[in-house]
Amino acid sequence: MEMLKVEALDAGYEDNVVIKNASFDADIGDFIGIIGPNGCGKTTLLRAIAGLINISNGQVKIRGKDVRRINRKELAKRIAFVPQLMVPTAGFTVEETVLLGRTPYIGRFAFETDKDYRVADKAAEELKVEHLIDTPVTSLSGGEFQRVAIARALAQEPKILLLDEPTSHLDFKFQIKVLRMLRRLREDKLIIATFHDLNLAARFSRKLMLVSKGEVVAFGRSDAVLTSENLKVAYRVNLEVRKNPKTGKLRVFNV
Repeated sequence: MEMLKVEALDAGYEDNVVIKNASFDADIGDFIGIIGPNGCGKTTLLRAIAGLINISNGQVKIRGKDVRRINRKELAKRIAFVPQLMVPTAGFTVEETVLLGRTPYIGRFAFETDKDYRVADKAAEELKVEHLIDTPVTSLSGGEFQRVAIARALAQEPKILLLDEPTSHLDFKFQIKVLRMLRRLREDKLIIATFHDLNLAARFSRKLMLVSKGEVVAFGRSDAVLTSENLKVAYRVNLEVRKNPKTGKLRVFNV
């Protein structure tokens, strides 16, 4: 049974349906990049998968179970969601922020265990923020805090990791480092991330999903999704897609 199954999904906010009739399957080992123009519904799709917004039709299933029937604590052990915009909480250090990812595993009146600290430390090391462990999060740069937010998600030990524009606040060096790390993590996780940069999405994703006006235009291998015809449907502009002869990866250019 696949890790994630989305069936005829309609989702949105109150009476505003943003995602319409979305269906796809995904499993451990997949790294799916969601692309599409601003306002097309990429973030809404992630939030629906995470069980954070209303599903008006269809289903999102994790290992065959509807997310609406999984209690929040158990769901947080299976799915971690990193939003694009997070506000650092005053009074918290990097270590305390990453440890928040262990909340689903800690009893109501219990304290963090040695295991919780080990998992949090490992997550901080993965994101190269271990040297900032005692630093107040309010003094971090945007890129540093973005890495801390991803470390907190990793500390949840989820099987599904959802990231909304994970490279948006990072300089080019850390964009590549973080995406390489995510690509490596897919060995035992399902990674789904939204992208603004089509070339980064094509370079690091195992599969791509192109969304336009709340509908899935194409889903599958990069060469099947990233075509001039599909991009024109979604973005309403002429774009040229070429393959890098050295890497074999696709690149998108303005015509």
